[in-house]
Amino acid sequence: MTRAELLELVNEARHAPSVHNIQPARWALESANTLVLHADPGRRLPIADPTGHDVRVSLGAACEGMAIALARRGLSAAPPRLMKRAAVGSEPPGHPEREAKREPARPVPIAALAFERGAALEPLADAVLRRAAYRGTFAATAPPALDRLERRVASEGMIVARDRSRIRELARVADGAGEEFLLEPGYWRETWQWLRLSPSHPGWSRDGLNADALALNGVERLLGRWLMAPAGFEAMRRLGLARSLISERSKIESAGALLIFSAPMTEDPFETGRAFYRRWLEVTASGLALCPMSVLADSKRANAQVREMFSLPADHRLVNVFRVGSAPAGFPAALTARLPAEELLVG
Repeated sequence: MTRAELLELVNEARHAPSVHNIQPARWALESANTLVLHADPGRRLPIADPTGHDVRVSLGAACEGMAIALARRGLSAAPPRLMKRAAVGSEPPGHPEREAKREPARPVPIAALAFERGAALEPLADAVLRRAAYRGTFAATAPPALDRLERRVASEGMIVARDRSRIRELARVADGAGEEFLLEPGYWRETWQWLRLSPSHPGWSRDGLNADALALNGVERLLGRWLMAPAGFEAMRRLGLARSLISERSKIESAGALLIFSAPMTEDPFETGRAFYRRWLEVTASGLALCPMSVLADSKRANAQVREMFSLPADHRLVNVFRVGSAPAGFPAALTARLPAEELLVG
């Protein structure tokens, strides 16, 4: 495989979703028919994701993205061979030994992906370039579209909630869970590091969540640069006004349906990430858009409420809840911010 061919694969695989769009996946060609997925230890969320669970889910999604990219080119990927599980994301920042040596953190090998000629047609490949999170208010969603989606994901073990009262209730629960995290100063400071509210931000088109991805209007973009910065946000919090900045209740209530995604308790988050990406592509292929509501899984209180509301099996964990609906015409207008493929190669 030439470097140009490898870059072409990575260029497609980089479309896979990652928590806060931190993009922890890195790639290396180990042999003529084996790729190795690495994790960049500098791409993590020590406060929001102290165990590295969400980073590992993101790496699983990246691996599935590479398998889909290979299939598009007639190459069949074997099930990934997982390396010794590393606690990616758990090392505290400012590691004294590394700082003393002034050594950059080395990418951590996560999985090897062997491939060979002769791939079956990948039905979700065409959805890759159309997949994106829609964080705005959904347009009215036609029932037939939801019927098609429900038939499509029923066999995947996902629960589809279309009852309006349940959607309103989960919108209320999600707002409470958002306050639980985002009104905590340390959590917000970390979140702010991944927000890009102005095109002048150096990371605007590279990573994180920019104003386009957040579906902010002109006024929200202008005010957000001050009010959502840690100092401004803390002042708003003390005045009791911060809740209005983070509320997504009306956006959630505009959804045509909510999808409840669970997985076995014993499943490696890496495997969960592979399934997570495919479920998202299923929604995209159905013609609808979605946005993850991760706070419902991250908050212990909200997690328990969702589990009870939808009678999840005791041996399954809640992975995420998606709000789903029809996005405005033209969505997505452009590629979500991504690092260049050249920067995602190891060695």
